[in-house]
Order: sequence, then structure tokens, then C-alpha cells
Amino acid sequence: MERLCGERCAVVSKGMNRVAFVSLGCAKNLVDSEVMIGKLGAAGWQLVPEATDADAVVINTCAFIDAAKAESTDTILLHAAQKKAGQQLIVAGCLSQRFGEELRALVPEIDGVVGTGAYASIVEVLDEARAGLGPVRLGFEAEPEHDFLPRLVTTPRATAYLKVAEGCDHPCTFCIIPKLRGAFRSRSRESILMEARALAAAGTRELILIAQDTSMYGRDRGQRRGGLAQLLEELSAIEGLEWIRLLYLYPATVDDELIDAMARLPKVCKYMDMPLQHAHPEVLRAMLRPSNGERYLEILSEFRQRIPGITMRSTFIVGFPGETDEHVAYLEEWIARAELDRVGFFTYSREEGTPGAALPAQVPAKVKRQRLLRLREAQRLASGRAREKRVGRVERVLVEERRVLRKSDPLRGVLGPAPVWAGRSMGEAPGVDGGVYFAGDASVGEFVDVRLDGATAFDFHGTRVAAMVGV
Repeated sequence: MERLCGERCAVVSKGMNRVAFVSLGCAKNLVDSEVMIGKLGAAGWQLVPEATDADAVVINTCAFIDAAKAESTDTILLHAAQKKAGQQLIVAGCLSQRFGEELRALVPEIDGVVGTGAYASIVEVLDEARAGLGPVRLGFEAEPEHDFLPRLVTTPRATAYLKVAEGCDHPCTFCIIPKLRGAFRSRSRESILMEARALAAAGTRELILIAQDTSMYGRDRGQRRGGLAQLLEELSAIEGLEWIRLLYLYPATVDDELIDAMARLPKVCKYMDMPLQHAHPEVLRAMLRPSNGERYLEILSEFRQRIPGITMRSTFIVGFPGETDEHVAYLEEWIARAELDRVGFFTYSREEGTPGAALPAQVPAKVKRQRLLRLREAQRLASGRAREKRVGRVERVLVEERRVLRKSDPLRGVLGPAPVWAGRSMGEAPGVDGGVYFAGDASVGEFVDVRLDGATAFDFHGTRVAAMVGV
């Protein structure tokens, strides 16, 4: 399996056709982009870093919330304005799935549209676009996500995402994802294991499992409990893999078998990312989310008791319709009790086509912003306490790059102006959690032991220790 590293540019074939890619949004979108690049490479296309050098530009868009739609729209308009004569502009992904033909009507420079269910047909879409047919493919065609589709991996060499399912069955009233991605569909274990082995053979050491609800894996295939746990057992047996990280668990689908597997299997990262979205029972009911804040605290406690030292992350939506100051005060207190390591906060985005958009008592933007700052401060204190508990520990770190710290970086005052190594422990997921920085000898892709000597608001700094102290 070929890889794309560094500046995310490499020649994937010696064909004459050149394509540039822009991938926006989440890791699931990135995997779709990697599959499209792999398909095009096999069909004789050459990947180039700049649109100015390309015969075709593919923009894989996100449309989850207003900010994502705006970024996607701005990117499309930018490339439309810079489009060269004879160049094809293809828009893929969630914005395509949501708006389809409307995109081509609004932006006539677009030559083809391919949705989330048809991305594996990217070669045919480009062929039709070059013939002037203006293809629009939106249907969930042959369920390509169920198969192992070779792809060109664009993450750093030791890390790769692996999508274990597509779509979502949860009826959350704020979310457009089921309309963009369809119903929940688990991939077969055989296809997942085949892809995981190929990734490991190509140098992957950290495998990150992703889906809209990863802990639901297997339930649509008749396995009511233990589906993800069984998959983790089989993935752990693959030679070369060192870490298996889980993203996007769901409070109603986490089962005892999964917690047991996370506690028992040394390769599974002691890391939990479970988007909870709120804690007050009235807001959760309005969101059609499961359970309540007290039950969520019980779930967190169970993870901590059975997996000592686990790092816990979540996300919350602020300003959902009907949310009151009392609801916010409840969530603020809940945050202090939960002691989560890290939390991402998002103001509610009123998405057309979702039940939440039609609810009364929409919260004004100014109020949402004030509540966001208030809750971030509560979490800042909780995160600080969580970081202090880790200082002094020796943790295994995956080295990712050599970096010169900016003068404004707080770590520079500790580690100095010379280049340092940057990496992540089991407690940091890529792109969202900061990292671990240290001086001394190391190499990219290596696992080293680092004593955590201190922390800033986002990162740890430490000292490499000579002996390995386990995982």
C-alpha cells in the first residue's frame, strides 16, 4: 500500500493526467479522499500538490455545521475563480450529498458532483466530466465501504485511520449526518482485517478505528453485544501494530465486553473519546440523546475503575434550543465533577432539515458565545487538574516529527530554541489533543519512553528515559 506523507504530495502513477486534492472535515472524510486518490492512481492519474499544476481538482467537502459549510463553499469558490481552461473541478463529500444538482447550478464552473455514497466511482465521474456530461452521483451505490478498497494513506507514516462502519442510525435532533451518510452499516470483519494487515505491512504502527458510532460495530449484522471487542481481539493479533485507538464511542452502545477488551488488550490505547453533547436530562431529551448526566458519570467511573490511567475526551453542544441558564449551570457543575481530560465545545448550529431547526426558543448567538466561554473556563480548570496527575509519569511516545518551537510557544522557555522532537502518547489523539515534546536522540516513527516533566495548557514536555517501561 502506497503512502502520502509530509506535504501530502507524491506521484502515485506515471500517468499523464494530474489531479490535486483538497480534503476538508473529519477523519472519515480523509479516508474517503485516500480511497479516491488510490482509485485514481490505479487508473493512471498522477497526484500533484497544487491546483495550478492539475488537470483536475477534487474538493472533498464537509457540511456538518454552518462553519464547515462555509469553509467548503469558500474553498469551492476559490478554486472556481482560479480554474484553468480545460481543467475539471469536481466537488465530493457531504456538501455534494446534501445539495447535489444545486451546486452545479450555483457554481457553473463545477464539472461533476459525487456524494458520500458514490466516492468509489471517482474515476468514472472524472471521465464523464471530461466528456462534458456533468455527472452528479449521489446514491449509496454498491456499498463500497463494505469492501477493502486500497488507498493512498496521507497521514504520517506510523499512523493510519481505518473506517469500520459508515452512516448512523441515531435520531439526534441537531444532526444532519444520517441524511448525508445513510443508515449505519458495519463493514465485514474480513475486509477490516485485510485492510489492517495491509496497513501494518506498509508501516502503520498506530491504527485509529473510526465510525460515526464505533461502539455500535457489528450490531446491524446481528451481533448485539461484543462486536467491537471481538474485532479488537483480532486486530491485536496483527504483527506490527503497536497501538489501536478508538474514536467516537456512544454512551448507549458501549458494553462491558468493550471495556473489558480495552482494559485487557495491551495494544488498545487507554483512551476514550465519547461525545456526550450535554448533561442536563431535559436538554438531552430535546436532543433525543440517551440517558442523563448522572448515568454518564457512572459510565466514566466504570471506565476509570477498570482501566486505570485512561485519558478521557468528550464534546458538548452549547445553546441548543430551549437551553436555559439553569441547564448551563448544571452542565458547568457536571464538568467539574466529571474531571474529563479534554473537552471540545461547539455552539449549536441550526441545520436546515433537522428537527432541532424547527424547535422554539432558539438561543441568540451572543448568549451561546457567552455560555461557551463560561463552560470552557470550567473545563480549563478540570483539564489542568488532569494534566497535573500525569506529570511525573513515564509514558510511551510515538515520535512524529522534528520541530523548531516558535518564539511565542510557552514550551520554548523550557526546552530552548534548538529543535525538539514532537510526538504523542496513548493519551493524545492526532489533530485534537496536543502532544509531547522532548529533546535528545530519536527518530520519526519510533516509540520512546518519556518522563513527563511538566505541561502547558495544551502540551506536555519531558525527558527521554533510557529503558523501555512497557506500554
